[in-house]
Amino acid sequence: MFSSVVLDVAVGLIFGFLAMSLATSAIVEAIASLLKWRSRTLLNGVKQLVNDQSFSGLARSLYEHAAINPRGPGRSAPTANLPAYIDPAQFANAVIDITGLSQQVARSQLAGAPPTTETLQAVVDSKISDTANPQINQLLRGIIERNGGDLDKIRQELAAWFDNGMDRLSGAYKRWTQALSFAIAILLTVLINVDAIELGKGVWKQPTLVAKLSADAKTDAVQALAALDERLPVGWSSGGLFMKRGADGAPVRFGAWDWASAALGWLITAFATLFGAPFWFDALQSIARLKGAGPSPDEKASNRAAAA
Repeated sequence: MFSSVVLDVAVGLIFGFLAMSLATSAIVEAIASLLKWRSRTLLNGVKQLVNDQSFSGLARSLYEHAAINPRGPGRSAPTANLPAYIDPAQFANAVIDITGLSQQVARSQLAGAPPTTETLQAVVDSKISDTANPQINQLLRGIIERNGGDLDKIRQELAAWFDNGMDRLSGAYKRWTQALSFAIAILLTVLINVDAIELGKGVWKQPTLVAKLSADAKTDAVQALAALDERLPVGWSSGGLFMKRGADGAPVRFGAWDWASAALGWLITAFATLFGAPFWFDALQSIARLKGAGPSPDEKASNRAAAA
């Protein structure tokens, strides 16, 4: 069984990574909201999906549709109040409306004859010609033919196509956010000096320091807190950035070894934040449970126990 000191070091490191992950995530979310990153990324993704980078054809018609942009004013300003999420079923409904498929099916039903595949393909050709957008024209004609003109099946396949495209877009968005998260994490770790190596050392030495203070009858509470504060493994010395506390307690500027060790510690902390706060929260629970009496009956019943 691990000693309690080893577990304390693990808890200290995990808690530090958790705090940094939460701070980094909050800053990334604030930046994304301020710049409307999600909605703009989604707009660019829809443009790419329907081959309308100029935003003058199908993509513009989609964003004019109330099912896609319910808070927008329509044709007057399709990019106003851009949505950050589009439901696949609503996207399919919008495409069916824009291409005239829904109107054609309704007219055929009123006439008492189901629409033929050729009729629906001709409607698509009149709205999205093979010359202007051959790829989307071929896609829609193929969907109609594969599903025999069944509007419900056409809707399902359009929704699946959109969902697949958004999965690829989500992957690209995640890569950008991870890059931004890493940059912010590096900046935070340097500014706050969250050095994973020094953090581990500090937590390892803390029980010895506490025992020494407890044994010293002359040490009062203020002195004890001051002694603990001087040995905090996070933050900079009172001398400023890139300063550490020397053997005599005076601030000393970083040397070559200090720079190398600190850079490694900062990188470890920054990389650790990329795992995300949920990962470190779960890890913290697992370590805390290891120190305690095991999972509760509720955790066992809900299959949340570490041993499950």
